[in-house]
Amino acid sequence: MISAYSSHSGLVRENNEDCIYANDSLGIYILADGMGGHNAGEIASNIAVNIVAETLSQVIANTPDEGIFDAMANAMNAAYWEINAKARSNLSFMGMGTTLVILFIRDFKAYVAHVGDSRSYLFSENKLQQITIDHTMGDQLLASGVARENIPEKQFHTLTQALGHGSVPIPDFNTIDVNVGDLLLLCSDGLTDMLSDVEIKSVLSCDTNSLEYLAINLIDAANASGGHDNVSVVLAKLI
Repeated sequence: MISAYSSHSGLVRENNEDCIYANDSLGIYILADGMGGHNAGEIASNIAVNIVAETLSQVIANTPDEGIFDAMANAMNAAYWEINAKARSNLSFMGMGTTLVILFIRDFKAYVAHVGDSRSYLFSENKLQQITIDHTMGDQLLASGVARENIPEKQFHTLTQALGHGSVPIPDFNTIDVNVGDLLLLCSDGLTDMLSDVEIKSVLSCDTNSLEYLAINLIDAANASGGHDNVSVVLAKLI
Protein backbone atom coordinates (compact mmCIF):
# COMPACT_ATOMS: atom_id res chain seq x y z
CA MET A 1 0.00 0.00 0.00
CA ILE A 2 0.97 3.60 -0.59
CA SER A 3 -0.97 6.62 0.61
CA ALA A 4 -1.12 10.39 0.76
CA TYR A 5 -3.26 12.81 2.68
CA SER A 6 -3.98 16.50 2.98
CA SER A 7 -6.08 18.71 5.23
CA HIS A 8 -7.02 22.40 5.12
CA SER A 9 -9.18 24.66 7.27
CA GLY A 10 -10.97 25.96 4.17
CA LEU A 11 -11.63 29.59 3.32
CA VAL A 12 -14.27 30.40 5.95
CA ARG A 13 -13.31 28.71 9.21
CA GLU A 14 -10.21 29.59 11.19
CA ASN A 15 -9.90 26.29 13.05
CA ASN A 16 -9.44 22.88 11.45
CA GLU A 17 -11.46 20.26 13.33
CA ASP A 18 -10.60 17.37 10.99
CA CYS A 19 -8.06 14.71 11.94
CA ILE A 20 -6.47 12.00 9.78
CA TYR A 21 -4.21 8.96 10.14
CA ALA A 22 -2.48 6.66 7.64
CA ASN A 23 -0.34 3.59 8.24
CA ASP A 24 0.69 1.80 5.04
CA SER A 25 2.52 -1.04 6.77
CA LEU A 26 -0.63 -2.05 8.68
CA GLY A 27 -3.11 -0.96 6.01
CA ILE A 28 -5.05 1.26 8.43
CA TYR A 29 -6.51 4.62 7.38
CA ILE A 30 -8.76 6.86 9.49
CA LEU A 31 -10.50 10.22 9.06
CA ALA A 32 -12.63 12.17 11.54
CA ASP A 33 -14.54 15.46 11.28
CA GLY A 34 -15.20 17.00 14.68
CA MET A 35 -18.07 19.19 15.83
CA GLY A 36 -18.69 21.35 18.86
CA GLY A 37 -18.08 24.85 20.21
CA HIS A 38 -14.68 26.46 20.79
CA ASN A 39 -12.01 23.80 20.14
CA ALA A 40 -14.27 20.93 21.18
CA GLY A 41 -14.63 19.50 17.68
CA GLU A 42 -10.88 19.39 17.24
CA ILE A 43 -10.51 17.61 20.57
CA ALA A 44 -13.20 15.07 19.72
CA SER A 45 -11.73 14.18 16.33
CA ASN A 46 -8.22 13.86 17.76
CA ILE A 47 -9.42 11.60 20.58
CA ALA A 48 -11.29 9.40 18.11
CA VAL A 49 -8.42 9.03 15.67
CA ASN A 50 -5.77 8.49 18.33
CA ILE A 51 -7.73 5.86 20.26
CA VAL A 52 -8.89 3.98 17.17
CA ALA A 53 -5.42 4.04 15.63
CA GLU A 54 -3.75 2.85 18.82
CA THR A 55 -6.33 0.15 19.50
CA LEU A 56 -6.37 -1.27 15.97
CA SER A 57 -2.58 -1.09 15.63
CA GLN A 58 -2.25 -3.39 18.64
CA VAL A 59 -4.67 -6.08 17.49
CA ILE A 60 -5.30 -5.97 13.75
CA ALA A 61 -2.31 -8.06 12.62
CA ASN A 62 -3.53 -11.01 14.69
CA THR A 63 -7.23 -10.52 14.03
CA PRO A 64 -8.82 -13.06 11.66
CA ASP A 65 -10.88 -11.71 8.77
CA GLU A 66 -14.15 -12.56 10.48
CA GLY A 67 -13.15 -10.51 13.53
CA ILE A 68 -12.09 -7.30 11.76
CA PHE A 69 -15.42 -5.50 12.12
CA ASP A 70 -15.64 -6.47 15.80
CA ALA A 71 -12.19 -4.96 16.31
CA MET A 72 -13.28 -1.77 14.56
CA ALA A 73 -16.49 -1.58 16.62
CA ASN A 74 -14.59 -2.09 19.88
CA ALA A 75 -12.14 0.68 18.95
CA MET A 76 -15.03 3.01 18.07
CA ASN A 77 -16.78 2.26 21.37
CA ALA A 78 -13.61 3.04 23.32
CA ALA A 79 -13.34 6.37 21.49
CA TYR A 80 -17.03 7.13 22.06
CA TRP A 81 -16.76 6.72 25.82
CA GLU A 82 -13.54 8.73 26.03
CA ILE A 83 -15.11 11.63 24.10
CA ASN A 84 -18.29 11.35 26.15
CA ALA A 85 -16.34 11.49 29.41
CA LYS A 86 -14.31 14.47 28.21
CA ALA A 87 -17.49 16.33 27.27
CA ARG A 88 -19.02 15.71 30.71
CA SER A 89 -15.87 16.92 32.44
CA ASN A 90 -16.02 20.45 31.01
CA LEU A 91 -19.09 22.54 30.17
CA SER A 92 -17.33 24.12 27.19
CA PHE A 93 -17.02 20.66 25.65
CA MET A 94 -20.67 19.73 26.10
CA GLY A 95 -22.21 18.29 22.94
CA MET A 96 -18.92 17.68 21.18
CA GLY A 97 -18.60 14.73 18.85
CA THR A 98 -17.10 13.59 15.60
CA THR A 99 -17.72 11.60 12.47
CA LEU A 100 -15.37 8.70 11.86
CA VAL A 101 -14.51 6.53 8.88
CA ILE A 102 -12.03 3.64 9.11
CA LEU A 103 -10.47 1.74 6.22
CA PHE A 104 -8.45 -1.46 6.61
CA ILE A 105 -6.97 -3.30 3.63
CA ARG A 106 -5.83 -6.93 3.68
CA ASP A 107 -5.45 -9.53 0.93
CA PHE A 108 -7.34 -7.64 -1.79
CA LYS A 109 -10.23 -6.84 0.56
CA ALA A 110 -11.12 -3.40 1.87
CA TYR A 111 -13.00 -3.25 5.17
CA VAL A 112 -14.79 0.02 5.91
CA ALA A 113 -16.60 1.14 9.07
CA HIS A 114 -18.14 4.57 9.54
CA VAL A 115 -20.31 6.80 11.67
CA GLY A 116 -21.56 10.17 10.40
CA ASP A 117 -21.15 11.78 6.99
CA SER A 118 -17.45 11.42 6.30
CA ARG A 119 -17.23 9.17 3.27
CA SER A 120 -15.27 6.42 1.60
CA TYR A 121 -15.02 5.95 -2.17
CA LEU A 122 -13.46 3.39 -4.49
CA PHE A 123 -11.88 4.66 -7.73
CA SER A 124 -11.28 1.71 -10.03
CA GLU A 125 -11.01 1.43 -13.82
CA ASN A 126 -11.93 5.10 -14.12
CA LYS A 127 -15.17 4.59 -12.18
CA LEU A 128 -15.98 6.24 -8.85
CA GLN A 129 -18.11 4.28 -6.39
CA GLN A 130 -19.34 5.66 -3.06
CA ILE A 131 -18.91 2.93 -0.47
CA THR A 132 -20.51 4.55 2.57
CA ILE A 133 -23.98 6.04 3.04
CA ASP A 134 -24.13 9.25 5.08
CA HIS A 135 -25.76 9.04 8.50
CA THR A 136 -27.94 12.11 8.00
CA MET A 137 -31.63 12.79 8.36
CA GLY A 138 -31.80 13.48 4.63
CA ASP A 139 -30.33 10.11 3.70
CA GLN A 140 -32.60 8.41 6.21
CA LEU A 141 -35.62 10.02 4.59
CA LEU A 142 -34.38 8.99 1.14
CA ALA A 143 -34.04 5.40 2.31
CA SER A 144 -37.62 5.49 3.62
CA GLY A 145 -38.89 6.46 0.16
CA VAL A 146 -39.23 10.24 0.38
CA ALA A 147 -38.42 11.92 -2.95
CA ARG A 148 -35.16 13.89 -3.04
CA GLU A 149 -36.93 17.09 -4.10
CA ASN A 150 -39.16 16.93 -1.02
CA ILE A 151 -36.28 16.88 1.45
CA PRO A 152 -34.90 20.27 2.62
CA GLU A 153 -31.16 20.59 1.96
CA LYS A 154 -30.44 21.21 5.65
CA GLN A 155 -31.61 17.68 6.43
CA PHE A 156 -28.58 16.36 4.57
CA HIS A 157 -26.40 18.20 7.11
CA THR A 158 -28.25 16.91 10.18
CA LEU A 159 -26.38 13.90 11.52
CA THR A 160 -28.30 10.94 12.89
CA GLN A 161 -25.17 9.44 14.44
CA ALA A 162 -21.88 10.80 15.75
CA LEU A 163 -19.10 9.49 17.94
CA GLY A 164 -19.24 10.88 21.49
CA HIS A 165 -22.50 12.80 21.17
CA GLY A 166 -25.91 11.24 21.74
CA SER A 167 -26.44 7.50 22.00
CA VAL A 168 -23.70 4.94 21.41
CA PRO A 169 -23.54 4.82 17.60
CA ILE A 170 -24.18 1.76 15.46
CA PRO A 171 -21.56 1.84 12.68
CA ASP A 172 -22.17 0.69 9.14
CA PHE A 173 -19.73 -1.90 7.81
CA ASN A 174 -18.82 -2.64 4.20
CA THR A 175 -16.45 -5.10 2.55
CA ILE A 176 -15.37 -4.68 -1.07
CA ASP A 177 -12.91 -6.48 -3.33
CA VAL A 178 -9.96 -4.40 -4.50
CA ASN A 179 -7.26 -4.95 -7.10
CA VAL A 180 -3.76 -3.65 -7.76
CA GLY A 181 -4.02 -0.05 -8.95
CA ASP A 182 -7.32 0.65 -7.21
CA LEU A 183 -7.54 3.88 -5.26
CA LEU A 184 -9.54 4.34 -2.05
CA LEU A 185 -10.57 7.78 -0.82
CA LEU A 186 -11.61 8.87 2.66
CA CYS A 187 -12.91 12.43 2.92
CA SER A 188 -14.75 14.86 5.16
CA ASP A 189 -17.92 16.61 3.99
CA GLY A 190 -15.83 19.70 3.31
CA LEU A 191 -14.94 17.92 0.07
CA THR A 192 -18.29 16.40 -0.86
CA ASP A 193 -20.28 19.56 -0.06
CA MET A 194 -18.08 21.51 -2.49
CA LEU A 195 -17.50 18.93 -5.24
CA SER A 196 -19.87 16.55 -6.98
CA ASP A 197 -18.88 12.94 -7.56
CA VAL A 198 -18.27 13.86 -11.21
CA GLU A 199 -15.83 16.57 -10.13
CA ILE A 200 -14.07 14.26 -7.68
CA LYS A 201 -13.72 11.65 -10.41
CA SER A 202 -12.29 14.29 -12.76
CA VAL A 203 -9.52 15.10 -10.27
CA LEU A 204 -8.72 11.43 -9.61
CA SER A 205 -8.58 10.77 -13.35
CA CYS A 206 -5.53 13.02 -13.74
CA ASP A 207 -2.63 11.28 -15.48
CA THR A 208 -0.21 11.13 -12.57
CA ASN A 209 1.41 8.56 -10.32
CA SER A 210 1.61 11.04 -7.45
CA LEU A 211 -0.99 10.52 -4.75
CA GLU A 212 0.27 13.70 -3.07
CA TYR A 213 -0.59 15.64 -6.23
CA LEU A 214 -4.10 14.18 -6.29
CA ALA A 215 -4.70 14.88 -2.58
CA ILE A 216 -3.63 18.50 -2.90
CA ASN A 217 -5.68 18.92 -6.08
CA LEU A 218 -8.81 17.69 -4.31
CA ILE A 219 -8.26 20.21 -1.51
CA ASP A 220 -7.58 23.02 -3.99
CA ALA A 221 -10.69 22.16 -5.99
CA ALA A 222 -12.87 22.24 -2.86
CA ASN A 223 -11.46 25.62 -1.88
CA ALA A 224 -11.88 26.94 -5.42
CA SER A 225 -15.56 25.98 -5.17
CA GLY A 226 -16.02 28.01 -1.99
CA GLY A 227 -14.10 26.24 0.77
CA HIS A 228 -17.01 26.62 3.20
CA ASP A 229 -15.70 24.00 5.63
CA ASN A 230 -12.58 22.19 6.74
CA VAL A 231 -11.62 19.72 4.04
CA SER A 232 -9.53 16.58 4.44
CA VAL A 233 -8.70 13.61 2.24
CA VAL A 234 -6.81 10.34 2.59
CA LEU A 235 -5.88 8.40 -0.54
CA ALA A 236 -4.69 4.78 -0.36
CA LYS A 237 -3.55 2.79 -3.40
CA LEU A 238 -3.03 -0.92 -3.73
CA ILE A 239 0.33 -1.64 -5.37
